[in-house]
Amino acid sequence: MSVVELTEIRKDAGFTFPEKLVDQSSPTAQHHNALLRGLTHKLNNLLAVVQGFSSLVLMQDGLDEMSQENLKHMKDAAGSASDLGEQILPAGGCSRVDLAELKLAEFVPMLINRLRSQVEKSSIPFESNVGQDLPVILTDQGKLRMILDRLVTNAVEAVGTRGDIAVDVLAPGQVPGSKSDCVDVFVRNTGSEIPEEKLLEIFQPFYTTKDSTHLGIGLSTAYVLAGQLDMDLGVRSVDGTTTFWLRLKVAS
Repeated sequence: MSVVELTEIRKDAGFTFPEKLVDQSSPTAQHHNALLRGLTHKLNNLLAVVQGFSSLVLMQDGLDEMSQENLKHMKDAAGSASDLGEQILPAGGCSRVDLAELKLAEFVPMLINRLRSQVEKSSIPFESNVGQDLPVILTDQGKLRMILDRLVTNAVEAVGTRGDIAVDVLAPGQVPGSKSDCVDVFVRNTGSEIPEEKLLEIFQPFYTTKDSTHLGIGLSTAYVLAGQLDMDLGVRSVDGTTTFWLRLKVAS
């Protein structure tokens, strides 16, 4: 895949940036966060009981094949529900954000290697373009990694074996039309295209065009976390290429 010309990536080049969510520090948001965290904790306790009893019954001798299969389905379903609960917390804005200075010049090469491994494991070609003189930003390193993991995972699932994936991390001033105090990160994949009327829907919880094994909260999680970190997250999908644009503010 050829690298997209930087002159084509401008603020007026068809990117859609959804509005950031309301302030998560408001009393209403804090109440909803506490409710969601508590509900997830309670449900996980109940699901652990289902998994435990399923495992005990499966250990018994003399179970017929159909009973074994049904019990395994029950155990797997409880495990999947528990995993969903854990993934709901960051998608609901319930994750605590710990801001600290992050030296992108040191962080980005390690991140790119991680993302490359994630993509190439699926036998998909991967390219990267890392700009010079990357500055220090103020962010939560773990949450930033989670955002990019979700964006790349979405790209992998979108292209299948039909396209390529590329990640660009560019210092302030390298992208015409971008903000002068922002590092610009692009996650691009060929081989798929999102209809214009669906560009905002893809950030909604549980929205997916894939089969039932996909939860549809990966992009929603990236969107919520980007808002918590005061980052801009936009998307453009034209000519068989989908591009997500993440803007990271430089530490003042």
